[in-house]
Amino acid sequence: MSVRRGAICSAIAGDNIYVSNGYKDSDGNATIIEKYSIKDNRWSIINSSLVPKRFANSETYGNKIYIFNGWGNSHLEIIDLETHQKTKGAVNRAYTGNAGSAIYNGKIYTFGGSGLNNAATTVFSDRFQYYDIASDTWHPLPDMPTAREARGKIVNDKLYVIGGFNGTSSRLVNVYDLKKNLWTDQYTMPAAISGHSLAVSGTKIFIAGGYNNQNFLAYFDTETNKLQRLSSNNMISRRHAAAEIYNDKLYIIGGSTASSTKSAIKSIQVADISEELLSAK
Repeated sequence: MSVRRGAICSAIAGDNIYVSNGYKDSDGNATIIEKYSIKDNRWSIINSSLVPKRFANSETYGNKIYIFNGWGNSHLEIIDLETHQKTKGAVNRAYTGNAGSAIYNGKIYTFGGSGLNNAATTVFSDRFQYYDIASDTWHPLPDMPTAREARGKIVNDKLYVIGGFNGTSSRLVNVYDLKKNLWTDQYTMPAAISGHSLAVSGTKIFIAGGYNNQNFLAYFDTETNKLQRLSSNNMISRRHAAAEIYNDKLYIIGGSTASSTKSAIKSIQVADISEELLSAK
């Protein structure tokens, strides 16, 4: 990337990965959204007027990037991917930082986090809500079973909230059925994880990096509801990074290695996660 950044958020659209905000190695929070062209292997800044924040969320829909949440900030910013211009959406009245988010049928779901409505970042949230893109409105949903900073992804009409932090790293996987509109199953992983990033490939949710185990690499199989650990001999240790999947390849971006912003990382790495490789011993 152009600068070292941790606590970033990412979204993928077409052949491009978009990385927004985060803390910089020079201190302070970034105001840029940067595009990585997968085909050209090239970074470029497309807008530098974002509200400065870290631990925000972003999702893509209809050729637009929606950036929201973040510690101490309630704004919803929308970047048009054709013009690169920024507009604002409805203010989130229940915003948090270090929350999870996922998109489903034109609705952006966000859950958990800390620092609800600018409270202390040591106050963890169980708040669950969605943003309806068509009507530009926020709506509440049933609270999460356990308050925590969280990450989650949607597979086959179900939201899987994996791991997280509420004073200690979590081993929980909570499942919300989007058709039934209720929290259903809960699983316990053999390993606790927080400060991680998630990306989906088919029925597998890949987990990369972590606060205490920065080399953590695994996937949660939503067909078996089991965690499968993986290993890499050259993955850069990271936490608070971003991850995306494109054509059977897992991209891990930015992050940091310590609490100091000086440890923020500039690099992007890619790994083959094809079924042939995963099924091999």
